[in-house]
Amino acid sequence: MTEFASDLITLNDIVNKRYFFNIPIYQRLYVWGKEQIHTLLDDIVSACQEQKNTFYLGGSLVVERSPVVSNGLDYPVFDLIDGQQRFTTLWLISIVLGDLLTDYRQVKTDSGIRPRISFAIRPEVAAFFEKTCRGESASLPEARQLEDALQEIRSYFNNYANNSNDEPLDTAALAQFIFYKVQLILTRVPEHTDLNKLFEVINNRGVQLQHHEILKAKLLEKISRDEREPYSLLWDACSNMNDYVERNLNRTTQVDGVALYESKIQSPLSGCKREALASSTEIISALRNKNETEDCAPTSLLSVLTTTTDFSKTDGVSENEESDLPDRVNSIITFSMLLQHVLRIYLHRSPAFPDTDITKVSDKDLLAIFDAHWLKFKPAGNDVKAFIELLWQVRYLFDKHVIKWVSVEEERVHAIRRLYVNRSHSRGTAYLQRLSSDAEPEFALLQSMLYHSQQMSTQYWLTPLLNFLLDNNEENAYLYLQHLDNNLLCSEANASLIERTHRYLGNPWHKETLLDASISLDQKFDNGTQYPHYWFYKLEFILCIKKKSISPADIEGFRITAKNSVEHVTPQNPEKQSDRIPDELLHNFGNLALVTRSLNSEMSNKGFSIKKAEFNERLRGHGVSLKLEDIYDNTQWQKNEIELHQKKMIHEFNQYLSTVQAQVQELIGE
Repeated sequence: MTEFASDLITLNDIVNKRYFFNIPIYQRLYVWGKEQIHTLLDDIVSACQEQKNTFYLGGSLVVERSPVVSNGLDYPVFDLIDGQQRFTTLWLISIVLGDLLTDYRQVKTDSGIRPRISFAIRPEVAAFFEKTCRGESASLPEARQLEDALQEIRSYFNNYANNSNDEPLDTAALAQFIFYKVQLILTRVPEHTDLNKLFEVINNRGVQLQHHEILKAKLLEKISRDEREPYSLLWDACSNMNDYVERNLNRTTQVDGVALYESKIQSPLSGCKREALASSTEIISALRNKNETEDCAPTSLLSVLTTTTDFSKTDGVSENEESDLPDRVNSIITFSMLLQHVLRIYLHRSPAFPDTDITKVSDKDLLAIFDAHWLKFKPAGNDVKAFIELLWQVRYLFDKHVIKWVSVEEERVHAIRRLYVNRSHSRGTAYLQRLSSDAEPEFALLQSMLYHSQQMSTQYWLTPLLNFLLDNNEENAYLYLQHLDNNLLCSEANASLIERTHRYLGNPWHKETLLDASISLDQKFDNGTQYPHYWFYKLEFILCIKKKSISPADIEGFRITAKNSVEHVTPQNPEKQSDRIPDELLHNFGNLALVTRSLNSEMSNKGFSIKKAEFNERLRGHGVSLKLEDIYDNTQWQKNEIELHQKKMIHEFNQYLSTVQAQVQELIGE
């Protein structure tokens, strides 16, 4: 082949054309984590359930190599030089879906079963792929990321119905959709292409205009030109989710954020005193005044040279001051997701859209969602201004009260960091900065529990929380989120999550009939790995709050982190037959804990006494699992201990639910 050639292909085409793929040595190993994997799965599952004709996976660049000959047939072989993360994830999905995608996953050749994808000059990883294809247990350090990805995919399918509140997923239909409807562009590169130059082009290629940028253009068109600029600046400040909004605004406008922060005004929504910086009206007024001052009173070079005025910025950050700033942060949601949460609040508050709501939160469907639920009604300029003003208010409260990923000593943790004014009297400067300490540790811990236990690409609980913060005293936000979580996810309500969260927009303290914890924690499954992860995460939060009320020092630094593997304390296949217990105890919630896949592998089939010794020596007190800490307080682990632990966990759960209920009743006067 002497020219580039592109084809739109499906997995069915790959099978029919007998393609093999190789990941060359110069490519990095697999790096996708939970967020990327769950986002891809959410998108594919959503497209399947909506019965779309196609799902576009993206493009892949390949270089054709010498074919493999087997059974008298040529099997073309391609080096994957771009797109390997998506391609490998799709292959891992085929592993989890089992026999449904066998033909894509592997090929029977003269020399035996060969995986559709292989790694060049990495025999250990290649062996992992081959063993996985044969259904054998495979574990090695070089393939740790691949093993973790497989566990994330299994966890996604095991917990799908719990996270989405839909019916169990039809995996057979999903496999058919993936095989016939998932498409990708396969671009074949001539064999003698200079790959160094090609990689340079790939790395430097232009980034496609994002959907939220297209939406911004659509909305600003509806605002008159003379009013457009401040709203555009507000939008831009809100759009960078990986920094704090006040810093985004200062970076582009030089508005005096310190003065706005220190000035308190009556919030028209909540009736409470809030900093003027939280008000979009105040920000827009400041932007307009700034522009008028700059336009009407230009400063000549002579006046600059002869004046005694100090022109140094009061809110800007110098290079010296920059070193005092906290570590960079990352948002738990994208800007497209935030826009959709704001749209839900906007539609609820607009008299023109009573009881209207969007049907889902979906990053990739941003434009379609706005078109279907708002733009098709042709909003006027004032409507658009009201939406962007609401966007600023929500984003400000989001940064003030919602967790972010914050780097602490090379570790990323969830934290809420509050604003304060950092003054240097010697330099005569003042600027806004975030505290390095957590503002509301328990509130942050609850949010972290919800973040890890819910779908990465939706986080529906944010809509009612942000709506509550707009209208109510912020001091009650933690109790409100406790109430919301309990009634949303620990109740008999059977509607979808988006429908259920909408109920709280009209009545923030809406109540459902709460489930007794014995119903939630005493379910019967064929295997403990089918237990919804939410209950493990929620119990860790409950146990942490209980321990903190008794002895804060014992729980200092505890965090809820991503876990994807259900550990059987008494193993399913114990090394000693004397440790074996009946299935009704083996898969009982009392005998289970949620841990990382690597820890589950370490514990393996060891007996209780060995596991206890290893846990107490290396892991106790490090927040691995408070449930396990309670379990390993026992001297033995038999029927009586398992059942007592189960009853204790149910009691702690029910006590927490009733305590929150009582606090809410006292607050709202019922």
